[in-house]
Amino acid sequence: MNIFANLKGCLAVLLGKLGWEDFFELNREGVFKSFFGLLLILPSFYLVAYVLQSKKNNEKYDSLFEVLPFTSITIILFLYLLSFSAMALIVVMVFDFQDRLRPWLITRHWCIVWLSIFVGVVFYFHSLGLIPFYLTNFIALIGFLTILIVDICLAKSVLSLKNGTAILTGCGINLVGLSIILTSLN
Repeated sequence: MNIFANLKGCLAVLLGKLGWEDFFELNREGVFKSFFGLLLILPSFYLVAYVLQSKKNNEKYDSLFEVLPFTSITIILFLYLLSFSAMALIVVMVFDFQDRLRPWLITRHWCIVWLSIFVGVVFYFHSLGLIPFYLTNFIALIGFLTILIVDICLAKSVLSLKNGTAILTGCGINLVGLSIILTSLN
């Protein structure tokens, strides 16, 4: 598994270039590796949540566990990250693209892994005092909105959907993910 090849593949599939399949393992093992990639980004999500919570309370904490309920945030993150898989299964069954489920899962997971790593690095630089919070928060917002663009581009590239259907698919997937996050906040 070459994660840097996956980065090149993510850029290729998002830009709609031909041959993006060569950068990914599009088999059963590749699906498991992409789910493992989602586990690797949990520390990035924890760092983002820690920084946001400490800024919200205007305090510095000695430990991540002081500010975040570890078990509940892990469950919420798993539900959020797995919501795409559930929605993807529904979409491929509705549009009869069962053969494209694996490539769609793999490419989406790796795109989210790289996006989350980027946002996590920005928050890490903020925690070191190198980037002001307003810029860090802005980049996080742009990163979150980028997920919608990623979903639309992947629906166009991997599923070969037309623009309107790809936009509807991307919005539906993000709506489910946002619903999980907003429900968990209450």
